[in-house]
Amino acid sequence: MNATIADAPPSGLTGAQKCAILVLLLEEAQAAELLRRMAAEEVRAVGEAMLTVAEIDPAAIDAVLDEFLTRTRGVSALDSQGRQVRAVLSRALGSPRADRVIDDIGPPAAARRFAGLDWLDADGIAALLADEHPQAITVVIAHLPEARAAAVFDALPTALHSDLVVRLATLKTVQPQMVADLEADLEAKLQQRDQPPRHATLAGTDFTARLVKQSSHQKALLEALARVDATLAAEIAAQQFVFADLLGLSTKDMQLVLREVDPQLLGVALKGADAALTALVFASMSSRAAAQLQDDLSDRGPMKRDEVAAAQAEICAVVRRLGESGALMMPGAAGGYV
Repeated sequence: MNATIADAPPSGLTGAQKCAILVLLLEEAQAAELLRRMAAEEVRAVGEAMLTVAEIDPAAIDAVLDEFLTRTRGVSALDSQGRQVRAVLSRALGSPRADRVIDDIGPPAAARRFAGLDWLDADGIAALLADEHPQAITVVIAHLPEARAAAVFDALPTALHSDLVVRLATLKTVQPQMVADLEADLEAKLQQRDQPPRHATLAGTDFTARLVKQSSHQKALLEALARVDATLAAEIAAQQFVFADLLGLSTKDMQLVLREVDPQLLGVALKGADAALTALVFASMSSRAAAQLQDDLSDRGPMKRDEVAAAQAEICAVVRRLGESGALMMPGAAGGYV
């Protein structure tokens, strides 16, 4: 144990460490209830702090408890639910503006709706909402901060986007009880989903693909797998080289790839590609061909992500074929391709 932490005076402890000490002194059920009421970022900070205060001088613990008791003596339960604050601000500013002011000045008069979703990233929230009614999805998105709402919206199936954007633009007042019921349903779904599985899943295709990619025997491993399961081998082979990996090709190898790829397919694949990768492609072409490709990219309107992904996959297949034949060195190859 770090002696600095073990012997640290309370004044040298961070707020997270002081909180961690209090949590560790509680019964397990009490600690769980306290952590449940904290924001995700706060729980992470306290969890990390617990590792630093597992061994600490008893005098420091007493001092933290004294500080806690001193501070709590100054806490009053007056208007603990914030009803009076909300009523006064609503009369002065109107309900919508009052809600925004209360959210800004905090602590909130009531718990923020859908705060449990703070534990999920945008993809996780989208997966949770995928089987909900579009109106329910709309209500949830409307309660999220703008940046987070935009990320969740993008992560949802594109087939829902046109319906959701209309519902968001026309959403009116929603009954508080309906919002509360929806939040409770989502929390129940989260708890059910978070139950530990009977059997932990180990390895799998993603893990195996990463392992094969770092091996010096990529080709032999894929061939051995193909003899057992050709479909699985193809799936793992597809993950050995993704479109962004083109950036690792030399100019000479890139020129070889471009000679094998249809220009129209290349134009689709480069839609929205990384600027550095696009620059490498242009640098590997003649000035005339590069100018034509730039014009083609400028003239193309918005394209479906699936179309772009399919074009990129075709080009990756060309690169893998050239690598397997020994015509080029695969980026990051550990000796399997020469």
